[in-house]
Amino acid sequence: MMRLPKIILAGMAMLLLSSCQDTSIVNEISLVLTSAYDRKDNQIHNSVLIGEYTDKDKSDVELLEIDSTNSFDVMPRMNMQAKEPIEYGQLRMMVLGEAYANHGIGDILRVLSHNTRVSRRMQFAVAEGKALDIIKASIPAHDPLYLMKLIEQNSNFANLPHFNLHQTLFQYFSKGQDIYLPRLRLNDQGKVALDGLVVFKGEKAELQLSEEEGLCLKLLTEDAKNGKFLAPIHPVEGAQKQSSETTENDALIKILSSSVKHGMASEPPATTLNTTIHINASVIKASRNDFLLSGKQMKELETEMQTHLASKINQLIRKCQKKNVDPVAYGEYVRSRTHHWSNETFYKDYGTMDICAQVKLNLVQDGIQE
Repeated sequence: MMRLPKIILAGMAMLLLSSCQDTSIVNEISLVLTSAYDRKDNQIHNSVLIGEYTDKDKSDVELLEIDSTNSFDVMPRMNMQAKEPIEYGQLRMMVLGEAYANHGIGDILRVLSHNTRVSRRMQFAVAEGKALDIIKASIPAHDPLYLMKLIEQNSNFANLPHFNLHQTLFQYFSKGQDIYLPRLRLNDQGKVALDGLVVFKGEKAELQLSEEEGLCLKLLTEDAKNGKFLAPIHPVEGAQKQSSETTENDALIKILSSSVKHGMASEPPATTLNTTIHINASVIKASRNDFLLSGKQMKELETEMQTHLASKINQLIRKCQKKNVDPVAYGEYVRSRTHHWSNETFYKDYGTMDICAQVKLNLVQDGIQE
């Protein structure tokens, strides 16, 4: 019986604690789901897409815009235009205008690094031209998360590397790697389309990569489970043709899985680095010879594709060295294995370092053979 008052007191305490929880009802707040930052002269122009959930599984989109002299007070100032309190806890996509990215993205990254409400899985992108034009073009889809879904599905099922805010912040604050983000543009029909990658040096945009180079970077930085690339081939004698109407001399290769491993052949300062990429892939289309091969012919094709892909990857590495950008994070790799590592010393020699990628390709073929 003596324990009964204690149980009652404990129950009352739990009720009081639960009543202190900060809660918000969705239809009483404005949820920012996509945000865009542009720069003109010394002004920052911020625009946001707010999801208006009118019916179950349906949403409309509201666009709000505001100007400021800096990136730090944009979020609180946006409340001046909203009919309900603005919440950024569901922010899933941020687009940075070309001028903003060229000037430097450090301010907004520092703001986000201190904002614990914003998800670390948020997606980033750089716009060709104005970020406002990109998010405006997505409004007809009636989905404030359209741009986020565009990037995520291309990362999961196509050639785009994977991105998120957590990765971008790690790259920004790390001294041994550089940021890379997807690039968005408007096509001839005014639709939003992906257009390769943008690589940063520090906080400023420095180098643009094509879609093909984006796939090479994906193979250099993660264990990929998807991706397709075209490779030139030589006609193979004895190939069993499936079609006689093709004219081009390319093969379409589909990546099934890959793994990457870096190695350091010599210690700093004369650092020699090597990267080995193992790829399992299939031939899903060969333009001139729609073929089904076996034995020696398949091995010859495998060697040809392997050489082609290794050449493309090494060209990308040289391109990054020339611009002194390190999206592969070679600096971070060497730092983790070197005492008293200095980023100033490493990147002073980075452009002339001997860095070589080797591809080991295991090729299989799709189709039916007699």
